[in-house]
Amino acid sequence: MTMVEQHNGAKGPPSPSQSALPEGLTPEALTLCCKELYAMGQGVQATSLAIQAAQASQDIPVLLAAGLFLTQQTAHHDVAVAIFRKALLLLPQGHAVLASLQGELKLCLAGALMAAGKRDESISLFMEIAQNYPEHRLFAGEHISMGLLEAGLADQAERVLAVWLQEGPPSVALYNNMGCALERLNRSREAMVYYQKGIELASRDEDVSFGYAMALLKAGAYEEGFARYVRRVPRMPNLSWWFYKDLPRLTQGVPLAGKRILFYQEQGLGDTIQFIRFLPEIARQAGHITIAALPPLARLLAETYPMVEVCLVAELLKTPERVKEYDTSCPIPDLPYLCDLKSPAALPPFTPYLAVPLERRAHFAQIVERVIAQQRGVQAQELETRRLRVGLVWAGDARTSAQDVASDKRRSSSFAEMMAAFGTVEADFFNLQYGPRRGELVGVETPQPVYDVMDEVQDMADTAALMEALDLIISVDTAPLHLAGALGREVWLVSRWDACWRWGDEGERTPWYPTMRIFRAQELSFVPVLQEVGADLRQRAMAI
Repeated sequence: MTMVEQHNGAKGPPSPSQSALPEGLTPEALTLCCKELYAMGQGVQATSLAIQAAQASQDIPVLLAAGLFLTQQTAHHDVAVAIFRKALLLLPQGHAVLASLQGELKLCLAGALMAAGKRDESISLFMEIAQNYPEHRLFAGEHISMGLLEAGLADQAERVLAVWLQEGPPSVALYNNMGCALERLNRSREAMVYYQKGIELASRDEDVSFGYAMALLKAGAYEEGFARYVRRVPRMPNLSWWFYKDLPRLTQGVPLAGKRILFYQEQGLGDTIQFIRFLPEIARQAGHITIAALPPLARLLAETYPMVEVCLVAELLKTPERVKEYDTSCPIPDLPYLCDLKSPAALPPFTPYLAVPLERRAHFAQIVERVIAQQRGVQAQELETRRLRVGLVWAGDARTSAQDVASDKRRSSSFAEMMAAFGTVEADFFNLQYGPRRGELVGVETPQPVYDVMDEVQDMADTAALMEALDLIISVDTAPLHLAGALGREVWLVSRWDACWRWGDEGERTPWYPTMRIFRAQELSFVPVLQEVGADLRQRAMAI
């Protein structure tokens, strides 16, 4: 039981202004309603409800519920900071029974400050909590280390955790956070030791098990890593979707002959692109396969795998009666496990595995030629010299949850930062950035033009055709990077310093995409590694 739960049922001093609450709005009801709205894709409404409740209420548990929802599910960290400050001001002073609640509220405030980028104030408050609220010292260590990890400061998190673990007592969360810090510092085998310690304390803890899986995979121990990876609860907007809730999950060793299987999108588009290569092996054995995809990938998958049915997730959700058509379902990222992938070396020999029809390829080749010719003031057929053609992606997809926003900040650069680091290059640059971050093209002065033909691009099938007209794609760790790799295009990854498990702890190459070269940042800033990319790009341009 948390201190908040204890306070909700306590007989101590009453919370201020209980009468100011809207009728029936309990902390539990507020949390449940916000989460349900968020799960249905109505994140704006959920956020608005939490903020309105916090503005209207003088009830500390309601304020805490609103602040925690905003901290955990959204990127509105400044608002959460204001809510926690309000709760602390409302807390009656001088009551011993509420002293621990004050410490808990300060923990929440310190975490929100960290997420809002106010690190010095956050760390100072965490240290005050550790000193003045001994019952919360352990939680302070857990929170401050997680906040540093989410901010991309794995080295600082490691130092904090070393102190907390040395002075004891240990906890599952401290071991988990130390494992996470070491894995993000590309020391995966060291990380495994701490995850194992966490598992010894709580063998059923899902976070520790998943973290251990990531460390195993990053270290190349695919057999055990994927076996643990498939134990996760799928990351999807709503776990009540019928094809997850009402169908058994496909597992390794189940006879596939005649089976009717529904594979569904889970996690990012890049995960689907990376793992869909294993689908033909399953399709050769199964009776019927359906892929539940998101719109950006649906056409590309349908053209690549005509032997299976491709449906939109949204359309399937409207037809729950189709459950009787299937024997089992499976998230697409489980495919390597189902195909018994034991190590990076055991990946099948690579050949490009996504289809681009010749007509679409020719269409985008003409677009590329035309925009270059227009810039040079000639007709496309009059182009005499051909320069290196480079596609650029500087940011990940815009997301809304707090965890995903923090992850996206760590993996994303900016258009201005990328072009400034590259300098002048004898190449023709093409934008491949989609979504809101495409807007960064406007108002940024660059050493040379960057052509933007993304108005011609409707989905990943079009993006693939555009990539086929380019010589090189340079991208941060996001879905177009996987698309380029799956097409067998030359692609350079600008990897954040806490590299994703799929790229391992070190090295310039990956067996997942043999045409990929990895440039690894050595610090939180992307500027030095982008400058390295720019220097090599100038040499690459001279070789065309």
